[in-house]
Amino acid sequence: MQTAEFNHLESTFMNMDRRPDTWSVQVEVRVSGRIEEEKLRASIRYATDKHPIARARIKPYGEGAVRYFWDIPEQIDHLPLTVYTASKDADVAEARSRLQSIQVPLSLSPGFMIYLVHHPKGDWLMINVNHTMGDGLSTFRIIQSIVRHYAGEPDPVPELDPLSVRDLKKLAGSKTITQRIERIKLLLDHLDKARQPPTRIQGRGVSVKNPDDLPGYGFELLAFSPKETKQFMARRVKPATVNDMLLAGLALTIREWNARNGGRIGRTAIMMPVNLRPEAWWYEVVTNFSSYVSVSIPASEQTDFAATTQTVCTQPAEYKEAGAAGVLIDLLELPKLFPAVLKARLKELFPLFATNLMETTILSNLGRLATSPSMGEAGKITDLYFTPPAPMPAGVSVGAASMEDRMFLTLRYRLAHFDAKAAKDFGALYRETLLG
Repeated sequence: MQTAEFNHLESTFMNMDRRPDTWSVQVEVRVSGRIEEEKLRASIRYATDKHPIARARIKPYGEGAVRYFWDIPEQIDHLPLTVYTASKDADVAEARSRLQSIQVPLSLSPGFMIYLVHHPKGDWLMINVNHTMGDGLSTFRIIQSIVRHYAGEPDPVPELDPLSVRDLKKLAGSKTITQRIERIKLLLDHLDKARQPPTRIQGRGVSVKNPDDLPGYGFELLAFSPKETKQFMARRVKPATVNDMLLAGLALTIREWNARNGGRIGRTAIMMPVNLRPEAWWYEVVTNFSSYVSVSIPASEQTDFAATTQTVCTQPAEYKEAGAAGVLIDLLELPKLFPAVLKARLKELFPLFATNLMETTILSNLGRLATSPSMGEAGKITDLYFTPPAPMPAGVSVGAASMEDRMFLTLRYRLAHFDAKAAKDFGALYRETLLG
């Protein structure tokens, strides 16, 4: 049996993954027709055969362990598929919430669960990947293998050993003293900004004193038509990217939402995943390669869409130049040496994750598919949705994905933070802000 040591991010996510703030990654697709269950089962097995970490389980360890390892069996322990039949959209939403609220165990292979939801207007294929096992691109890559195999299409992977390229320190750690100094400056700048705690998205519609009393996630899907997507894209002013526009729009949405609902107006900080994979295999290898940077927008610069977009635009460029995504990798060297019993309390003990340093929210963008994939006789993929986790005190996250001439945004929220009406209203305000 093969083994692989956890990388920095996998160790961190495992120790952050505590109920009710389960660290799951959601990806789901909708097809125009019906997916056959037995054929899907074969495609799931194919995907786990194709990607070693997709069939991994955690190797048992003691409290004194300072390192974690994956055991990678030749075959998965069980086929993680559950099938539902939905007669209406509310049934689909209930299945989605149920799936993504599960803390997928790592002691069994694989570390993900899949729901197939039959619907009269087209089936849904949903996956919940434990974030310890993989990031957003990994989750999408698993779905991609399933879809390609189901359709009988090729599913090429790079000619490399996926277990030999998982060392994040080699990929993104400081290479020189000068680079380390630059990264320390970025960390100090982040800590300086954090002296003013970021604003929180005002909760609404829920009256629980302790968020732990109401676990689970809800979702609000925002599908933009081709016309709306074109309208949004027409607002772009170079060098701003689509991601910059989404970040700026989210900051302005939070400001307006809080103003309408009695929340605090202040500095908004948005956590943004950054892919550490080399360009040669940018979308490949199932594991955790996504570090994080924090985009900070002072209240004084949350004005109009164009100006706020330009404010946001300068930050990722500066981060890229300084290799800011590697700051987290350098920083995570310290807790890597802690014994397991101490790592289990990482959330309370490590200052990086203190409440005042936790960003306002998280926004992650999977990018754009140039064409709409097909699942053979099950039909074309018509919808694509994705979200990162939404732990408290943030309570809300946004995932973005585009396919052909359409953009799909997904709002994930803790049920202890929003009720369904509040989530719908927040989503409508975000759409309005983006479209102008």
